[in-house]
Amino acid sequence: MLILGAGGLLIMAACTPSEPGTIPLDEARASYQEVVEPLQTAMHPEGGAEWNSDGGETLWDDGGTCRWAPADSVSDVGIPEDDAQWEMRESTVDEILGAHGFDPVGAAGRRAGAPAYGFDTSREDGARVQLYSAPGTTVIRVSGIPVDPGACNA
Repeated sequence: MLILGAGGLLIMAACTPSEPGTIPLDEARASYQEVVEPLQTAMHPEGGAEWNSDGGETLWDDGGTCRWAPADSVSDVGIPEDDAQWEMRESTVDEILGAHGFDPVGAAGRRAGAPAYGFDTSREDGARVQLYSAPGTTVIRVSGIPVDPGACNA
């Protein structure tokens, strides 16, 4: 059983991967879809936000590990830093991501060098998840998910 990585995001897949600690790319894609929706709801629990994909997926070789990042999930609804629901978001996001091996996100904070506010966490396998909001936008970014090496060689 393997878990995906978010930002890099959370993939839980029951399979026998060809390399230890990796999953087939198709399973990573399917698992991401199952996890991104609860994260979208956690970021905008009041509903009404439309989410779209921004950019394309990326595959890269990281010292012999093939890593995948799906397109960012983006909403055109921003969340102010002083929004009263950041603590609730933290709890919900921790519950969702913790089930997939991610470290707790901790309190929301400002991203270095950017007018964005939100969460950032990673997993032991190098997967990362970033959930943040800037004026007029909210972004869910998953990156660094280890996938079968063949995906990088295709």
